[in-house]
Amino acid sequence: MNQRRTRLRPKRLEDAAQDYAWARDPELCELEATFPVSIPYADYLRIYRLELLHEPKGCQRLAIETIQGEHIGNCMCYQMDEDKRETEVGILIGNRAYWDRGYGTEAMELLLGHVFAQTPMERVYLHTLSWNLRAQRCFARCGFNPSADESRWGHRFVVMDIDRGRWQARQEKTGPPPQGEGGPGSVPQA
Repeated sequence: MNQRRTRLRPKRLEDAAQDYAWARDPELCELEATFPVSIPYADYLRIYRLELLHEPKGCQRLAIETIQGEHIGNCMCYQMDEDKRETEVGILIGNRAYWDRGYGTEAMELLLGHVFAQTPMERVYLHTLSWNLRAQRCFARCGFNPSADESRWGHRFVVMDIDRGRWQARQEKTGPPPQGEGGPGSVPQA
């Protein structure tokens, strides 16, 4: 039986302290191909608050939490292009206690369910560092296939994608992933 252990929810101001700690963690930043945040927390919080109030068009940031309510990571859709009907996604399980236990796979499956059930997007893609084999295995378990290699910011990336048809065929074959409390692909509103 497929028991749901995670859920997605809109980001909240209360997430800022944990997100700040993750954004300062060198190992997590290396996995994200970025540099650790160096600004003081007060400045980070001010920017965080503004981003929550004015989320950019084509972007949706979500928290990943356990069913018990523990915030363990984040995921997002960005560069949502309604003309091309595609979006890029990203995910980070920041709490190491939840690494290598299937939480990232489950969260990504929930995110895909949300995108394909709640938006007109036909293609979802992501960039993962070429050396991050653990992430690539997670994404492959969710139905993503490698589609290109890219270099940017001095890093090598594997582009992986899944389209609506492949996702639907996978759902028919394996059964739907665990669902949010509001039904297939639902994410509670803030």
